[in-house]
Amino acid sequence: MVVKNKEMIRNISVAGIFAALAIAFMYIGGLTMLDLSVLVVCSLMTMILVVETNVRMAWIYAAVTSVLALILMPSKLYAIEYVMFSALYPILKLYVERISPIPAFIVKISILDTMLLSSIVLAQKVFLLGDEWFSLNLITILLGTVFFVVYDLCISTFITFYMVKLRKRLGIKKHL
Repeated sequence: MVVKNKEMIRNISVAGIFAALAIAFMYIGGLTMLDLSVLVVCSLMTMILVVETNVRMAWIYAAVTSVLALILMPSKLYAIEYVMFSALYPILKLYVERISPIPAFIVKISILDTMLLSSIVLAQKVFLLGDEWFSLNLITILLGTVFFVVYDLCISTFITFYMVKLRKRLGIKKHL
C-alpha cells in the first residue's frame, strides 16, 4: 500500500511539473515565432509522461493542460492546436500503434487529417480568421499530411531514443 501511494504521489508530481512546464512553454511559444516548435516539445512531454507514469495520468494531464491552455493562452487557435496535436495525438498514437503497421498508419493519417481539417474549420468559422490565415484546399491538406507524417516519425524516433538511451543516461527509474 505504501509503495502504491508513493508511486501515485510521484506520478501526480511529475504530471504537475510537466503541466506547469507545458503552459509556460506554450505561453512563450505563443508570444514568439516558436509556436510550432513548442507544440512539438509539448507533444514529446506528453509521450514522456506516458512512459514515466501511466496512460491514465497522461489523459488527466492532457485534460488539465488543455483546459488551462484554452483559458490562459491569448490565442485560442494556438490553444486548440495544442489540444489536438500535443495533448491528444501522442496518447491516441499509443493506442493506434498497437495494431499492425499498415492499418495503424492509415488510422494515424486519418486522425491527423481530421485534426488538421478541424483546425482549419475552427480558424475560419469560430475564430473568423479568414482565408489569409488558413485555406481549405488540396495543397493545404497535402502539405499538412506530409508535415504530420514527418512529425509522427520524429516523435516515434525520439520516444524510442528516450526509452532506450536517454532514460539510462539520466538515471531515471520508473518505480520507486
